[in-house]
Amino acid sequence: MIENIQIFLNERKQLWLKDRLKKAENDTDIAALNQQTNDKFSLQEWLPDAAKRVSQISMVSHPSKFSHPSAKTSSVIAQTKFAQDGYLRSGNVDYPLDVFGNAAAMDVYKFLSLCLTGSTTVLDGFEQDDPNLKNLLEQSSLDFTSLKQSFLVIKNDDASSKTDHLVKQVYFPIENNEYHLLSILTPSGLITRLKQNIDQLRFSDATKEAKEKRKKNEHDAEGYADIFDLTVTAYGGTQPQNVSVLNSQNAGRAYLLSSCPPILEKRAVRLPKTDFFAQCLYRKNFQDSFIQLHKFMQLDLNNIDIRTAIRNIIQFAIDQVLLQGFKIREYYPEGWSKQDYYANLPKLQRVWLDQIYATQREDDSEWRNELSEDIARWILRSYEKVINDAYKLGTGEINEVKQRVEKSLQQAKEFF
Repeated sequence: MIENIQIFLNERKQLWLKDRLKKAENDTDIAALNQQTNDKFSLQEWLPDAAKRVSQISMVSHPSKFSHPSAKTSSVIAQTKFAQDGYLRSGNVDYPLDVFGNAAAMDVYKFLSLCLTGSTTVLDGFEQDDPNLKNLLEQSSLDFTSLKQSFLVIKNDDASSKTDHLVKQVYFPIENNEYHLLSILTPSGLITRLKQNIDQLRFSDATKEAKEKRKKNEHDAEGYADIFDLTVTAYGGTQPQNVSVLNSQNAGRAYLLSSCPPILEKRAVRLPKTDFFAQCLYRKNFQDSFIQLHKFMQLDLNNIDIRTAIRNIIQFAIDQVLLQGFKIREYYPEGWSKQDYYANLPKLQRVWLDQIYATQREDDSEWRNELSEDIARWILRSYEKVINDAYKLGTGEINEVKQRVEKSLQQAKEFF
């Protein structure tokens, strides 16, 4: 612990001396500068000065300066709970708080981030009243309590709700034609963790080794993964430190994952949720058949050619309906109708369309009688809806078509 703090102060000392020694004209000036820097960067002098400057910076989870370096908003530390909701969001990812404010005071944050023991930092030591840290400061004649109060100001959650015109604003609709005006802030810790994980995935030693083996056409037991279509965005331009500490550590770079919509294959067959006839059959697809049927019926001739033509048209419509049902059974796995999403689908249609009921269809023939009537009724009622001056067909016609449907079901084993 003491070593880390001393190394930090020595680094600050060397940085302060570097340019000033170049301008020193003689040994006396050099000696004076060395004495000055020893005093300035001693724990007794530097720490109280840092405690005064800590108010110039703030710890936040969502800095406003990612939207614009000149934006000034409240210091937001989001208190978001973990939830197993499958979302990559604040609360579900462990990441450090960010810091923004006067870049000249960032050395104070670097001091507070120094490692005490394990994963504990100097700031944690102040929060937890670490005895070792307390003892170190008291040995240097420093008041631990007053320094603690000063340094913990960095984590004060700003009680105000101040936004800025430079921050992106979104009107979000709520009830009664009202809106919330939302100020969109960036979760810098989240995008930092994302960058770290992607860099580890793409540029780790194991990945480099696997890629090298691939070039040489050699086998690698683990292989490697990659992410394509990444976009690199920059925050802060040539001065990333003016945005935040994390942004400076990332050299202003962040990754944007591809947000293009997926390319979906059009489903050849649609599964019915509540009714096969309403959701899987389209009357317009049968329009040509119904027009031909109506023309033959208008001839009002009772000869074998007319009757055969009418029967063929009806049979074609029946075959198209049955084919659509067969496609559903062929394309989708057994048991699809048992999902809660299809709970409102009639049992008769589930028995017919789901292959899981194959045994029930073979053992029970009653389903064919009911299904035949439903198909016959849909064909004839569709004819009446498609044709403006259609003939009104009654029970006799429905029964005749029903018999043809049932016969088709008996002849086509794949529909059992």
